Amino acid sequence: MIEEQLDQKQQQNIMLLVETAVNNGVQKALHPRYEWMNNKQICQWLAISKTTLYKWRKLGLPYSSVEGMSVYNKAQVNEWLLAHGNK
Repeated sequence: MIEEQLDQKQQQNIMLLVETAVNNGVQKALHPRYEWMNNKQICQWLAISKTTLYKWRKLGLPYSSVEGMSVYNKAQVNEWLLAHGNK
């Protein structure tokens, strides 16, 4: 096995690298820039109806589809609203 081929110091170094990478990924994912919302959450945040949401999507409101569910990146939506004058 790999464990048998590596000495204890090498194993500790690998564990530290993995732990650091995971922690960095978690911190990055928790950053507000990466905040994602579903249809209900975005409507509540913007205080709009689902009808308005779908109209804005046709006008180019950015969203992604993940396994059939629409999700919205808060930062991207905010940028779009600023660029489009909240029409």
